[in-house]
Amino acid sequence: MSGDNGEMTTMTREAGDGAGSERVRGLERQLDEALVRLDEAAPFAKVRYQTEVFRVAADLLDSDEGAHALDERAPRLESAGAFAGGPWEDPGRLLPDLVGVGLKGEGVVPTIEALSELRITALATGDATNPHMSADEAREFLQEICAKNLDLMFPHPTEESRARPKVFARAERVFRLVREHVPLEGLRAHVLEEIDLLCAQRPVRTKRILALIEQAARVPDGEEDSEAQARLDLYQEATGGATPLARASDDPAAYRASTLRLSDEEVRDEARVFAGTLQATGLASPYHTVLLRRIARKDPEALPDALGVGESGRAEIGRNAELVAQLVRLAVLPHTAPAVAGLVGVMERGLLSRSEVAGGLRRLVEIEIRPDVVEVMLDRFPDSAGLSATSVLLAGTLGVLGRPLGIGQGNNPTCQAARGLSLWSLHGPGLLLGMIATAARDGFVKADFEGQSLRSDELEPGLAKDAVDLDLDPVSKLLVPHLDRIYTKMMQLVSLRPEDGHKWVNPAMYGRWVQSGFASAIDPTTGAVRHHAAFVRRFFATHHPDYNDGHELIYPNPVGIMVTDVHGALLGPHAVSIQRIAESPEGEMRVFFFNPNNEGRQDWGRGTTPTVSGNGEQPGESSLPFEGFVSRLYAFHFDPLEEGDAFAVPEETVSAVSRLAAETWGRAYAWIG
Repeated sequence: MSGDNGEMTTMTREAGDGAGSERVRGLERQLDEALVRLDEAAPFAKVRYQTEVFRVAADLLDSDEGAHALDERAPRLESAGAFAGGPWEDPGRLLPDLVGVGLKGEGVVPTIEALSELRITALATGDATNPHMSADEAREFLQEICAKNLDLMFPHPTEESRARPKVFARAERVFRLVREHVPLEGLRAHVLEEIDLLCAQRPVRTKRILALIEQAARVPDGEEDSEAQARLDLYQEATGGATPLARASDDPAAYRASTLRLSDEEVRDEARVFAGTLQATGLASPYHTVLLRRIARKDPEALPDALGVGESGRAEIGRNAELVAQLVRLAVLPHTAPAVAGLVGVMERGLLSRSEVAGGLRRLVEIEIRPDVVEVMLDRFPDSAGLSATSVLLAGTLGVLGRPLGIGQGNNPTCQAARGLSLWSLHGPGLLLGMIATAARDGFVKADFEGQSLRSDELEPGLAKDAVDLDLDPVSKLLVPHLDRIYTKMMQLVSLRPEDGHKWVNPAMYGRWVQSGFASAIDPTTGAVRHHAAFVRRFFATHHPDYNDGHELIYPNPVGIMVTDVHGALLGPHAVSIQRIAESPEGEMRVFFFNPNNEGRQDWGRGTTPTVSGNGEQPGESSLPFEGFVSRLYAFHFDPLEEGDAFAVPEETVSAVSRLAAETWGRAYAWIG
């Protein structure tokens, strides 16, 4: 097998005849015997003999020597049928995105996942064969999982690894073995492409991007081209030291001390450089906050240049100079650096000139935040002296207002709540600010539904039944638990009606921006797909410019889609918002939508793969060709007075969309009509 290059060194077997080596040799004998039994078993009986293989393999993974023993036996694992009859049987169907999750999982899954990676290394080197994956495909798979799991490729201590040392040690051994068989050429470029596409979506939370930048920098030098290195340099400068003075400083405090010796013009020059990297990447630096705070105190007229805003942003700062300076002092701190990007977005949108926004932000400065909310706001900053809950909440609010399409639901089944935050940020920022203040000060959110008043603090937990995963932006951490309860209660109140409850809940939940007409492809009484062709025609007649008499979408349309995996199999329903429908630069009609899972590039199978750039997407949007989007749609709102000519939609177009729906998510449903 081929070794890697650069500074990498291959693992060496543990030397000596100690107890550890003797134990490994005993486990090797057990594994060889178990593989013989597995190999001789009939296909239908192999599952009975796999358990012993996995048990012994788990013990072998506890040492470098044992992991090497498994690596040497990888071809036998494949030929004997270790993966037969299970999710790992066909390597061509495996998803690189799930490898890290599997290796860090519970039970037997990490062991099977580890063996699968060793099996694929054997396919990559030609030591094993499988009709579903060629050697080239295996190498591509391994390179992709390396790019997506740099924390395991180049490990460093984290809270999670310290809490689960055994699981992480096993996973890291596997990646050391994988690394021996995968050339690192192009790996950094692969990671940088991932960073590029994440930055294109301009997320409010940048934690994942920052981790990837840090990990990409740890890929050994020597195999990268100058363009990849320049891109990495840009990202490192955007999030760290963009100027020589900043790079020479150990931390923002040291940088602040250094800037005290600069003239006002030199400070402006430093800030302009950071503003340039912010514009180029969407990422802000803690060092940038140091300069902005000084400028806000001593030279507020320089704020437009320091923020890098355009003409509309300059005018907004000019009209609201005092409030802008106050926001910088209170919300823009090294620990809240992403607030800089949010502030820029607020300026460019002209939000401070709206009285309800300016008043709402001032109210957040003045309210007394509840102790439980203070704890939630500061839970990520245990050692940040002087950082207040007000600062964190205000910084988060700027982020949500400045990047309405960068809001994400995190690891929660709360896409409806995230969708609402985005819509309100876009079209009801005053309403959103009122919710934030009420939740922070009073501990509840209030909503009305058909004459009934609902208070979140009086309702049972919603879709996130155990607890909301609070790895979210500050505003989502505050509001999502309340919104989740309200949405769930509204759906319960309409659960016995003979139509999809979203028909009534969406307008009540989101407000007057939601159109009154509603269509669903699913019959709630039978649970079957009913009259799908008519459903498709209605969507064309209300949304496609060629058939809807030219009526443009004014507000985001909350719709329901069926998300499918790379094979087109149903994963489940999901809430998104159609932002607009327009032609791509190449003249293709596309649906541009907000996907609150904050990662809009999943492959939905059968050629349906949303993109986040390259087809005319604005930051935060995903898009699909019109027909591809409709093939995953199951519910939408429309204006009954603006419905065009459904009869004019070509039969072959309707049939193609319905066929694609039936062959993907529709396989999980009965079809009527």
